[in-house]
Amino acid sequence: MAEPKKKGSRGTMVFVIVLLLLTLIGAGSGLAVGLLLQRDAPETSAATEAPATTAEAAAPEAKAAEHSSPEGEQTAEAAPAPEAAEEVVDLHSLKIIPFPPVLTTLAEPKGKWIRVEGSILSRSDSDVPPEIQAEKAGEQILAYLRSVRLDQLEGPSGLLGLRDDLNETVRALSNGEVREVIIHGLIVE
Repeated sequence: MAEPKKKGSRGTMVFVIVLLLLTLIGAGSGLAVGLLLQRDAPETSAATEAPATTAEAAAPEAKAAEHSSPEGEQTAEAAPAPEAAEEVVDLHSLKIIPFPPVLTTLAEPKGKWIRVEGSILSRSDSDVPPEIQAEKAGEQILAYLRSVRLDQLEGPSGLLGLRDDLNETVRALSNGEVREVIIHGLIVE
């Protein structure tokens, strides 16, 4: 009868040894990846600075290519700078304008309602009055929300995606006058 106890304790000992080996392998792998990422960190910051300097260096070449093409047409090399080098915005030149609450049905499932309350961040030196910009933004948000499904709004990533889509839609349709959509409240019923 003493034999079954030895087999049980031996199986437990093998399990503990395997568990310790897997733990050591995991810790070693994590340490190796951490060291590799830490070593690459300075290179990453240098890589993010490089596009700005290359864009500045390419600007004289783009101007030269523009002047050398027939009838002043721009060539492919004279394309505008990438979005990474966005213009610096003075915060004093921006206004926060609330748009009217948007209430509509979702595309799927039928019968689900969504209400969004928020504001737009707009340039104060705009040609269009702020109230009209807010009304237009509300209309654009309404049109977009009618095409959204409930599963697109689930979780934090769904809400971030909604915010990004609203920002992109309103910014594009306002010709850059609206900088951002700020969501104050969101209710799905």
